[in-house]
Amino acid sequence: MTDPRVLDADRRPLTEKERRLIRAKIGSLTARGRRASAASLPTAGGAILVLWLLTSLASDTAWYIITAFWLIVGAGIALWVRRDMRKHGGQLEQIARGLESALRRNAADVYAVRARSFAELEEIEDEGACYAFELDGNRLVFITGQGFYKSARFPSLDFSLVNLLDEAGQTVDTLIEKRGTRAAPARRISAEIKRKLNVPEHLEVRTGTVDSLEDSLGLASSHDL
Repeated sequence: MTDPRVLDADRRPLTEKERRLIRAKIGSLTARGRRASAASLPTAGGAILVLWLLTSLASDTAWYIITAFWLIVGAGIALWVRRDMRKHGGQLEQIARGLESALRRNAADVYAVRARSFAELEEIEDEGACYAFELDGNRLVFITGQGFYKSARFPSLDFSLVNLLDEAGQTVDTLIEKRGTRAAPARRISAEIKRKLNVPEHLEVRTGTVDSLEDSLGLASSHDL
């Protein structure tokens, strides 16, 4: 059963433009992953060399003692850097494999948003952008996440979110299909006020309007926020 609190989606095959974008992203992620793994030892070696040089210039200790010290400590640093960068590279390659699966699945869930106006809720820490778009029928849909920061044509009052599905039916990435020009928010909600609200999850729908946002989320409305 479809959750009535989540915006309805239409499922369709990927467009050729979307397939090109996905292939380009796979190439970029794969290349970055390989570079991260390959750069681990040179990065660590360069850092250790700089530290050895600075120590040699600042200390009266014999050079061979300083060298022995940094060979021992540097080995530990090199292992740590290599493990960290290989992990990062593996994460990038995992994302690329998810996108490859999305190409094979060839399906996307599309959430169309055609809004009257919207409110911008200030980001708290690093949770990402947060907007409440007012739809027809006295409804608000919430768009949240780090993939939705402002750009040349977003946020707007007319766009779609295209969720790319892998072969297991899971969302592996989201594209923004931009139709309208960038718009200004009708209201801005401060982080201080936002902390007092029960802000819905991404794509959840609530009854209400931008003007009555606080009422909908559990706080008395005030246009001075």
